[in-house]
Amino acid sequence: MTASDRFDQNVSDWLHADAERRVPDHLDVVLRRTRTERQRPAWSSLERWLPMHTTLRLSPVPRAAWLLLVLAVILALAVAVLAVGSRPRLPEPFGLARDGAVVTSDDGDIYSIDPTTGAKKALIADPAFDFGVTFSRDGTKFIFLRAPDSANLDAGLILMVANADGSGIRELSPAVPGLDWQDWSPDSSRIAFLSRPTRGDPAPGDTLAPGVINIVNADGTGLRALDVGRPAHELSWLPPDGREIVFRGEHLAATDPPSGIFAVRPDGSGLRPISTKPAADSSDYQDVVVSPDGAHVMYRSSGFMRLHILDLDTGATRFLPGPTRTSSQQGGVFSPDGLSVVYMRWADDGKSSQLIIAPTDGSNIGNALGPVAALGPDGPIINNYVFTPDGKAVIANYGDNLTRLLPIDGSDSTILSQGSLAFAAYQRLAP
Repeated sequence: MTASDRFDQNVSDWLHADAERRVPDHLDVVLRRTRTERQRPAWSSLERWLPMHTTLRLSPVPRAAWLLLVLAVILALAVAVLAVGSRPRLPEPFGLARDGAVVTSDDGDIYSIDPTTGAKKALIADPAFDFGVTFSRDGTKFIFLRAPDSANLDAGLILMVANADGSGIRELSPAVPGLDWQDWSPDSSRIAFLSRPTRGDPAPGDTLAPGVINIVNADGTGLRALDVGRPAHELSWLPPDGREIVFRGEHLAATDPPSGIFAVRPDGSGLRPISTKPAADSSDYQDVVVSPDGAHVMYRSSGFMRLHILDLDTGATRFLPGPTRTSSQQGGVFSPDGLSVVYMRWADDGKSSQLIIAPTDGSNIGNALGPVAALGPDGPIINNYVFTPDGKAVIANYGDNLTRLLPIDGSDSTILSQGSLAFAAYQRLAP
């Protein structure tokens, strides 16, 4: 065997051995809120770039060909790095983020809106009546509701999803009676929502409120209902990993278990209580919401309607102070950083209400935010409020046709959108 032959055989043996070692490891208002091993990259196998044949002896490779090979591998690596680097960085599911697009529903269509100028651009404008946008936590998609019968929203709503630019529209559910309170999972792959329980014709006084927890994948597959043994309401995925869903157990009928706060896994297993003491009555443990870090749950007690914050590790509870011992509070929402809450405080005469922003630690009674709103025919007209991703403002609905942007520094509010069911949502972007 010549030196050239030995070189050929050595190179062939090395290429096969090296290749073997390189196998890679890869919506009480209409809405409240609601991997396998990858294919081996082409550039990871030198055999893709070399003229190999298992039945023929490898001919000597000229030096120029080796140079071209090295250049080709470097080019392939550079292209791969550039492709990965060109992908937009996604925000974390919880915490402060950068404000992105504002998307709103307005008279049955979906628009993006410039919060500075108020200019609107139609994203989804068709004969269907669409409303209630909620962005995914990674900002890449949003869900919304479609009403087959806009004159009768109680007849059923369809849960829809679209890309952030309004493309890729698809149905996630059939028309669901009582569809309410949707929430995206932390990884933005699933949506939890409520639907009305099937109990035949309602008994006198039974409104058949939403009570069934449903889970669906963002691609429209895997729709299923969870059996938690009681009517459910006010659900949220528990941060930071979404291994459980937190919800309020409702007491709507004499046969229902007492009210309380519970958690359940997305597959319906592991049901456990979170509230640490029995409910005072069926109105106890309302307005349930979890903090961004998953360490606390805020809820409203019955009686004087005070907001409490429950520490999930210790079971200790504190309440948010008000100007008087009997100040009524309702509907608390955590800021993205978890340091503040915004909630609705009732006037002493019970005829008007106003939003309040206050520190989560209860160190003071907080400051008024936005205009005072009179009581409407169906209750308080302030509803569906949430912080912007950067935590510098609050979006709030005043009635079902006016959305305001309220800076938390107390500066003047602006009107984001107006129209029938004009609910607005902010997209989260990476800082």
